[in-house]
Amino acid sequence: MEEDQEWVKQVLGGDPHAFAHLVNKYKNRVCSLLVRMGNSPEDAEDFAQTAFVNAYKSLQQYDASRPFSAWLNKIAINCCLQAWRTAQKNPIVPFQESMKAHINDENPESFYLAREKQNEIFAVMGELASHYRIVLTLRYFEELSYQEIAETMQVPVTTVQVHLYRAKKKLRELMGKRGELHEMC
Repeated sequence: MEEDQEWVKQVLGGDPHAFAHLVNKYKNRVCSLLVRMGNSPEDAEDFAQTAFVNAYKSLQQYDASRPFSAWLNKIAINCCLQAWRTAQKNPIVPFQESMKAHINDENPESFYLAREKQNEIFAVMGELASHYRIVLTLRYFEELSYQEIAETMQVPVTTVQVHLYRAKKKLRELMGKRGELHEMC
């Protein structure tokens, strides 16, 4: 965290190349977050680029008492939500490349079943309200703590807990209470 604040100080001190270090450090995490929210990899890259431009432009507003990653994630999420509102679309990702690591390539059946399960979860997540999608993504795909999610979303921890509870409940309802999310929830 202190390293990030040092890079921010250098950028604010007039060194625009210092921001490249922050971009290189966080570009994969931001793109991954945006893909897990239901964007195509191409859209995620576009949103990430917009997020970094917005972060650079508003860097003087960054509160150094908060983690830089949480601040940047919030900007990325807002870019994504704004694009969704503008485009009036509800994206669904058919298969996440990041999940391939959890699938045994030697067993085609398990690969297929995991892929089908994942497709169904992402399709159902696409039906959830955006704040529910965000909290599920941050908790179960980004593996952030409640406190980190609260910092990212700029809401109290209790709000994160309530959103997460309601999101899981709604997800279970939409999945037909099949128990497919039992491990996650």
